[in-house]
Amino acid sequence: MTSDTALRLGDGATPTESDPTQRLCELFATALELDAVTPDTDFFLAGGHSLSALTLAVAVEEAFGVRVRVRDVFDAATPELLASRLAGLVPGAVEPAGPAPARQRPDTGLPGAEVAEATRWLWLERQRGDGDSGAYTVPCLLDGEGAVDADRLAAALAGLARRHPALRTVFVEAQGEPRAVVTDDVLPLEVVDLRGHDAGDTRFDALVDERLAMPFDPSAGPLTRTTLFLRDDARWSLLLLADHLVCDGRSLEILATQLVAAYADPAAAVAPQDRPAHRSSGQEAALDHWRRVLLPPPAPLPLPVRGLRTEQAGSATGIAVQEIGPDLLRRLTQLGRRHHAGPFVPLAAAVARTLAAITGSSDICLGTPVDRRARLGADDAVGFHVATVPLRLEVRDGTSADDLVQQVAQRTMDAVDHSEVAFDTLVAALAPPRSPGRMPFFDVWVALYPRIDTGPCAPGGIALRGGPIPLRVGMFELSFQFVQHVDGMRLVLQYDTARYAADTAERMVRRLGDEVARLLGDPAEPGPEAAPAHRAFGGFRFDD
Repeated sequence: MTSDTALRLGDGATPTESDPTQRLCELFATALELDAVTPDTDFFLAGGHSLSALTLAVAVEEAFGVRVRVRDVFDAATPELLASRLAGLVPGAVEPAGPAPARQRPDTGLPGAEVAEATRWLWLERQRGDGDSGAYTVPCLLDGEGAVDADRLAAALAGLARRHPALRTVFVEAQGEPRAVVTDDVLPLEVVDLRGHDAGDTRFDALVDERLAMPFDPSAGPLTRTTLFLRDDARWSLLLLADHLVCDGRSLEILATQLVAAYADPAAAVAPQDRPAHRSSGQEAALDHWRRVLLPPPAPLPLPVRGLRTEQAGSATGIAVQEIGPDLLRRLTQLGRRHHAGPFVPLAAAVARTLAAITGSSDICLGTPVDRRARLGADDAVGFHVATVPLRLEVRDGTSADDLVQQVAQRTMDAVDHSEVAFDTLVAALAPPRSPGRMPFFDVWVALYPRIDTGPCAPGGIALRGGPIPLRVGMFELSFQFVQHVDGMRLVLQYDTARYAADTAERMVRRLGDEVARLLGDPAEPGPEAAPAHRAFGGFRFDD
């Protein structure tokens, strides 16, 4: 390592400069939520995935002052390899890391504040479609543990509203654009007592469905609803509902975790300590990447729809369900780790293979969400902090499982690294042909939702466990949703009932099960198992 490299040795060197590998071990351990790692610990074999790799990349930027991508962590997945990679980053050859320059926004005299591009795209999408359908609701059902006090729970919710401005935000229209207005509202808690009801569970299911069907009004608010169901003397559940404009999947686990903490100690509901936003690769660099990947644009998949696409996708949906047991999930996770990814990557590969088999197409493009909190400096903030990205894949007969999973892993990493472009900006810049009733670039959505578990119930406190639940309406015509639970994972295929027959959806689900088995059955050399390590804290993290 020479004196003109990004990591310099010599007199007056800082601890980071004099022993970069040791500092990287510390950063790896923090990102993985482990007590310690060794210089040869593989980040992904130890439990990392693309989003935790993004968190690590941002932390390395802060420590070493050079631009670090998720791709760098993907290619150099141990502290010693990443130290060598950073040592080759000569000052001036890369863009220095650091806070993005403040954007000077003129005082327009309009109400509220300008919104982020991703939020603007979502607001415009609901204006173009049926914004009152409930498709833009983010639903979460949690089973409670511990003796719950409704007043304490209501006070904890009020504390979270003070902590997270997104929970008090409404959106008004000014000159055809959305503007965010932060109110002084608190989060209301509805209490429904079903104790002693002869048909408690049936009534409970009906009441949950009733609340799921109630859309939010972005201009009126509040854009969150919380219902405490007292089901019997020892059992209670919490239904969290929010408008997508102020909440995403990761927000649900943040809310659950912080609600439990605020219930135990009201002082825990303080303002989040967010980091400053970091530089990204830049809009033009990101658009150049997407031009290379998406042009010429993929042809619409010849999916087995019945009739013409005349209505907005997802106006009425059904679901087809298949369970993925713990052993199968463990093997999928191991397959992903061999390719520096989490379980999302092999699951997306299985979806791509399923669509290729159904349609006869080798050019498969999927839509998926990417959580951008680490880049935005909003690690523990509730809000809409995701970007929609396309994953374009080449799926040909004879492609091995390892080759396909490796391709999906690389495309996922690149999508995370270039996710700063809002989807409507991407569509406007690349101008793909538009077909009525179809999304540009992709027809099929894929997402993974980890199980929410706030940990053991402390004396006098509460604990929450559960996750997202399906809606009766949706934003896409086909949505493969993988939801982890205590006994494994559940595939929920949400499909547009006007476009797909129920038996067609069931065949897709069965075919996906076959493709998962094929991926796991392809011969491949087993990768090394992760070295056993003690977790300091289990944590909650969305995958990929």
